[in-house]
Amino acid sequence: MRLLPLFPDYRTLCILLIFLGLEPAAAQVVMPERTPVVIDQFVQQLMDSAHIPGLSVAIIQGNRLQYSQGYGLTTTDSSQRVTSATVFDAASLSKPVFAYAVLQLVDEGVLALDTPLFNYLPYTDIASDERYKQITTRMVLSHQTGFPNWRKNRKSKVLSLLFTPGQRFGYSGEGFVYLQKVVQKLTGKPLNELMTERVFGPLQMTRSSYIWNPAFDTNFALPHDESGQVEPKGKPEQPNVAYSLQTTADDYARFVIAILTGSGLKLKTADQMLSRQTQLPKKLFGEDGLSPSLSWGLGFGLEHTPAGDYFWHWGDNGSYKCYVTASREQGNALVYFTNSANGLNISREMVTHFLGGDHPAPEFLGYAPHRKDSPSPAAKR
Repeated sequence: MRLLPLFPDYRTLCILLIFLGLEPAAAQVVMPERTPVVIDQFVQQLMDSAHIPGLSVAIIQGNRLQYSQGYGLTTTDSSQRVTSATVFDAASLSKPVFAYAVLQLVDEGVLALDTPLFNYLPYTDIASDERYKQITTRMVLSHQTGFPNWRKNRKSKVLSLLFTPGQRFGYSGEGFVYLQKVVQKLTGKPLNELMTERVFGPLQMTRSSYIWNPAFDTNFALPHDESGQVEPKGKPEQPNVAYSLQTTADDYARFVIAILTGSGLKLKTADQMLSRQTQLPKKLFGEDGLSPSLSWGLGFGLEHTPAGDYFWHWGDNGSYKCYVTASREQGNALVYFTNSANGLNISREMVTHFLGGDHPAPEFLGYAPHRKDSPSPAAKR
């Protein structure tokens, strides 16, 4: 657990802004006042009402990790408490970490954002459709490859395109898998070794890996379904940059701070990562027009709100769910991991409570908000 100074008092801040000749509206982008006691009470109440067994949260303010805490249990059939060192599945939060390493390689000239990946490595899984030869690193990181999220038969060696690459946004883990193959070929290194060398080591992410590390065995969270039943924990033996990252909220916060500060990247590249590459639809898998406030950068989703711009991402490995939202301008961020299929049902409340303002991304994702009056899983049975 880390203690933090009290967040600025809102009224005092407004008075100070007026005194300095600034618009009071600027105060809208300041994180709401929260003390450790208030934080703990809020999170625990939210977990109880949403039936989430375990949760780990990290709060960043002014580009520093100001508060972190674990809540609940690693599994409902034990007494082990979640701590800041508890390892969770990062699910799709794996993707931005890989994107960061890829952009380092772009900075070094190992690969280029707009050179077709085919030039580095032909992909036999999609060789029947010549359009795949247009796919670039930029398209992968901004989800414009035309690939589905995952092929219908995950064991199949045949992949197909849903649309011409570069045409529009289409969320895809398959695109990241192709880019992983390219990166491994160009660097000549196993993926996890590369990520340790470029990301985990420099950022002191000591409990992070794309494959299972036996050191995690003493403190990791097990997944739970919607009714709270414990499910088997997969311990990845092979890395998959789209979803296999094992990490803690504290470790992931260290990565977020690197993004907030532009550490490890050239300034132009850091700016591109959080710049609009493509507009998002109104719903994740919808076709009912474009969102006026959501776009995608190179690895992160982007929110454009009256209070400022935010970058964000979510993770969903079924019974592990997690979320991150951050403001580069403010240097503030929220990271949380859960061991529950219900974990993203609280994303609206978590983001609003800790960052303030209006955040359209949770609605875009479409997870049903939890009901405070919903019965416990035991009552349902």
